[in-house]
Amino acid sequence: MLPIRLPDERTTTVRRTAHNVQGTVAKNIESILKLEQDDERKLPHLHRVSHKVGEFVGTTYFVIIQAALVILWLFWNSSAARSFDPYPFPLLSAVLALEAVFLTSFVLIRQNTMDRQSEWRNHLDLQINLLAEKEATSILKALHEIAEHFDIDLKAQAENRELAQDTPVESIARNLRSKEKQRSPKS
Repeated sequence: MLPIRLPDERTTTVRRTAHNVQGTVAKNIESILKLEQDDERKLPHLHRVSHKVGEFVGTTYFVIIQAALVILWLFWNSSAARSFDPYPFPLLSAVLALEAVFLTSFVLIRQNTMDRQSEWRNHLDLQINLLAEKEATSILKALHEIAEHFDIDLKAQAENRELAQDTPVESIARNLRSKEKQRSPKS
């Protein structure tokens, strides 16, 4: 018979932490989904309709239905004695051109909204990254203070000292922009 091993305090702490992390991740996902649903509800009704149309137009079902309707139109007007749009099918051309204008508009409306959402997410990512960088810098500073208190020599790790300094975000952004300008072809 195998002995029963009760979990020690460290195992329990690790399990509790893992459970808390999973709960935090689930809460974060729920928060993001709720924000996106709220944003969707705030859109005007016509905007939501155009999103649904734009979403449907991008499916294979739409392509199949569209092709079937055009083939049916061509077959009816080529073979029926009472065709309403004889060859070269000017009415079909006008209908398809009008449809293209509307569908393009619906897709562009949806794309604009997706671009705004993407820009919002990028800003959110930037804020979270800046916060995480600030927290990491704070932790490194605390670790250096602890190391100094216990007379632990960290001089050989100059990179850690540098990382413990506040990151000059504006300076990094300016440097990035200037390097982008240097690389981009001059117009």
